[in-house]
Amino acid sequence: MKRVLIALCAALLVAGCGSKGSTTQGKAAIEQRDVSTPTTDQQAAEEAAKQARIAQEQEQLKQQVEEQKRRQEEAARQAAADAEKPVVKPLADTSMTGKALADPASMLKDPSSPLSKRSIYYDFDAYNIKEEYAHMVEAHGKFLLEHKDMKVRIEGNCDERGSREYNLALGQRRADSVKKAMTLLGVPAKQIQTVSFGAEKPKSPGHDEEAWAENRRSDIVYVGVDAQK
Repeated sequence: MKRVLIALCAALLVAGCGSKGSTTQGKAAIEQRDVSTPTTDQQAAEEAAKQARIAQEQEQLKQQVEEQKRRQEEAARQAAADAEKPVVKPLADTSMTGKALADPASMLKDPSSPLSKRSIYYDFDAYNIKEEYAHMVEAHGKFLLEHKDMKVRIEGNCDERGSREYNLALGQRRADSVKKAMTLLGVPAKQIQTVSFGAEKPKSPGHDEEAWAENRRSDIVYVGVDAQK
């Protein structure tokens, strides 16, 4: 009988320890799952943050596209405005009197006006218009645009050096360069005639560099206004 009681106590003791161990292992497993698996609230918060970032990036991209489109439209408007600007550059006020404004011939003879200057001078063997005479050519171009009934004759001249044929050709190139400049300003070609006198119409009769410089020129002559020389 004593042996039976001892065996029974041992069995109960072993059963109690096994049950306690199982409970501890189950609790640890639950805690481990709680640590490794995010909750539903955490997942929702992360998803909301992700969607917010995507929405912000899309809004920034949209703003960049709209800004680029705005700049392109502004550039197109500026290009259209530039295309409509007049070809002739604005000139300074020449302070013409009322009589001069009513009489174009008076404007051409007013010593305070760039229109009173009619000669463009060149370097030796050259026909390009130098910068110092550009303003004068522009002034005559604007005058012709404002007075469609006026016509000019551009007379090309050379110094005495060179053959007659060469000087006639060079004088023509000089006259044509002035005509081209005026037509680029918008003056109709029908208002401009050109002729070359070569070395046959010197302004100075000398035979030195000073005289030659005076004779390398183009003269702007207003038909019907300037006296023939």
